[in-house]
Amino acid sequence: MDLGNIASEIGQGASDQKVSKKSAALGSLENITIKVSQGKEGSQEVADVIEFVESDWGLGVELYPVQRVILKAYYGIPLDDTEKTVQVPVGPTPWRRDAHVEMTEAEYLRYLYSEGRSNIQEVLPEHTRLRELVLSIGRRSGKTFLSACVVAYEVYKLILKGNPQAHYGLKTGSIGIVSVATGKDQAGLLYGEATHHFAGSAVFGPYIANLTQTYATFQTPSDIERFGRYKDDNTAKATIKVTFSSCIAKGLRGPGNMVIILDELAHFNTVGQSDAKTVYEAITPSTGTFSPKERMPDGSLGDSDGRVLSISSPLGKQGYFYELFQMGFKGAKASEDMLCIQAPTWEVNPEIAAQFMEKAYAKNPTSFLTEFGAEFSDRTRGWIDRASDLMACVNPALRPKQQAPPRMPHFMGVDVGLVGNGTAVAIGHIEDGRIITDLVDEIKAGHGKYKDLERLDFDEVADWVYGLSRRFYIVEGFFDQWAGIPFEQALSKRGLSQLLSEHMTKNKNSEIFKNAKDMIWDQRVVLYNWPIEVSNEYSSFIWELLQLQATYHSKYITTVEAPNVEGAFDDRADAWVRMVWCASQHLGIGAYIAKASGANARVTPAARSADRRREFVKSRRMGSSPDRQILRGTRTRARIR
Repeated sequence: MDLGNIASEIGQGASDQKVSKKSAALGSLENITIKVSQGKEGSQEVADVIEFVESDWGLGVELYPVQRVILKAYYGIPLDDTEKTVQVPVGPTPWRRDAHVEMTEAEYLRYLYSEGRSNIQEVLPEHTRLRELVLSIGRRSGKTFLSACVVAYEVYKLILKGNPQAHYGLKTGSIGIVSVATGKDQAGLLYGEATHHFAGSAVFGPYIANLTQTYATFQTPSDIERFGRYKDDNTAKATIKVTFSSCIAKGLRGPGNMVIILDELAHFNTVGQSDAKTVYEAITPSTGTFSPKERMPDGSLGDSDGRVLSISSPLGKQGYFYELFQMGFKGAKASEDMLCIQAPTWEVNPEIAAQFMEKAYAKNPTSFLTEFGAEFSDRTRGWIDRASDLMACVNPALRPKQQAPPRMPHFMGVDVGLVGNGTAVAIGHIEDGRIITDLVDEIKAGHGKYKDLERLDFDEVADWVYGLSRRFYIVEGFFDQWAGIPFEQALSKRGLSQLLSEHMTKNKNSEIFKNAKDMIWDQRVVLYNWPIEVSNEYSSFIWELLQLQATYHSKYITTVEAPNVEGAFDDRADAWVRMVWCASQHLGIGAYIAKASGANARVTPAARSADRRREFVKSRRMGSSPDRQILRGTRTRARIR
C-alpha cells in the first residue's frame, strides 16, 4: 500500500460515515487533499490552526476574537491589523461592559503588552518557534475548549506526516499527547471536549482506533500500511495516543509526548507527587525527542516540535504557574520560546452575561479579580473582603445570652487552649432558616477567674463547658483533635458525650471556613456586635473576624488564622465557624429548629395547667446534661445531683 495514497485518504470514506452537519458539507473531504498537497511533489502542507478549527472540514467551530489572537500568536500566524474585531470592555468596572474600545488583533496584542499582560507585542516570523504557552485567563473563558482545539490540531498534523516516527527519527513506539489536570473530574472535562472534536470531524474518522474513558488512539498512514486498518482488525497497531490523567508525577514519566497540556496548573498541590513544579519537571522533558530528522543548513538538528501548554486561572503571586509566567517576561534563554498572556473573562468571552459577572463581583470582589479577572493577587489577604458583608449579618438589637429556654436545641463549637491561647466556645441555634449566634466566650490562664493560673487543665475547661451546658441545651458540638481523648473523656464524665473530637485536616478546616463564609454571603447567620470596644464601631469578636487572614494554598485549600501581630488571636473565630458548621448540617430539619410558642393553638384549661407544671419542672433542670433529664418511664422524678 502506498504511503502517499494513504495520507491522501484523510478525506476518503467520509461519505460512508454519519458525520456532523458542518463536516457533511464537504462530502468526501477531497478538497482537504488539495489544501495539504501543494508545494513540492510528495510534500504535505498543513492548514493553519485557525483554518483547521473554524473550517467546515475541520472542527467547524467559531473562535472568539481574543481566542483567535491567542492561537495565532502561539502558532506564529500574523495578526490582522485592518479590521477591528476585538471589543475590549473599559472603565472602572469593565465586567459590566458599560463601555468598550474596538481594536484590531494586532492592536489588542500591543495593548496587552503595554499593560504587562503579554511578553510579546507583535507576531514576528521567529515566533513560529514558540513552543511553550503560559496562559492565565479567567474562568468561563474557554480554557478547556482551547486546549481541546490544540489537541485535535496536533493529532491532525501528526496524521498528515504519514510516518511521524520516521520524520522525527524515532525507531519505534507511540507518540503521546497528554493532558494533566488537577483530578479525574477536571481531566474528564477536557477529555469530553476533545473526543467531541474527534467524533464530530470526518478528518479523524478513518484513523480513530479507540475512544475510551481515559485515552484515545489513532493510526497513522504508516500504521495502516504496516498493520492494516483497526476497523478491520482490532489488533492492528495505533501509534498516536492521547491520554487524560490526574497530576501524579510518578505516573507521568515515560514515553515521548508531542504535546503536554497542564490544565489548571495554578491549582495543583504545593507538596508531594502532585506538586506543580514536580509534575512539570517530571513530564516536560518528554517533548525533547521531537526534533525533525532532517538537519538544519549548519548541520544541527532543529528545535523540538514538542509543545507545552500551561493553561489556568491564577491563584495568586505564588506557585509554579506564577513562576513560569514571570519567567516569560525576563527575556533569558529559558524563556525565548515562551508565550505568556493574561486576559480576564470579560475580554476573552464576549457572550458571558454582564449580570452574572456583576453578581460574582458583589459576592466576593477579591476572589472575583483572581478567578475571573485572571489577576495574580497576593497569596495572603483578609478572609472577610469587606466589613459591610459581615455587618449585614449583625442584628443591632441582639445581645449575648447567658441562658436559653429549656429544651431549645443548640450547637456548640469549641477551640481548646490551655496555655498562651484561651479556650473559646460559640453557641448558637437555628431559627427561621438562619443560624443565630447566642454566645461567644472564652477563658484564659492569667485572666479573670483564672488569673492565678499559668495554664488551664482539662478538668477546669470541662467544668466551664459543663456549666454552659446547664444553661443551654447542647445537642451537638465538636472540638479539634489537639485536645483529643483526654478532653473528650473529661466531658464524658460530666455527661457531655455529644461533644466530640474532630480530626482537623487542612482540607476539613478549609471546608469549615468556606461554609461559614458562604453563610455570611447569603446572610444566613446572625451575630451580635456587643459590647463595642474597637474604634467605637466593633466588638472584640467582630474585630477578630475582620482581622482574620486567609492564605490560599490551592483552589480548594485555604488556611485562615489570626494575623502575625502581637495581640491578635483566632480562638473565638475557630469556635464560631465550628458552631456554624454543626448548625448548618441541620438546617431544614424540624427537630433542631426553634419553634414558636403556639399561641394560636386551642388549649383546654386542664391542658394549660399541666403544661405550666411541665414547664416549671423543665425550668429547674434546663441544660443538656443527662443528670438533669427525666428518667424514661417516669413522669415526675428527675435525676438531679
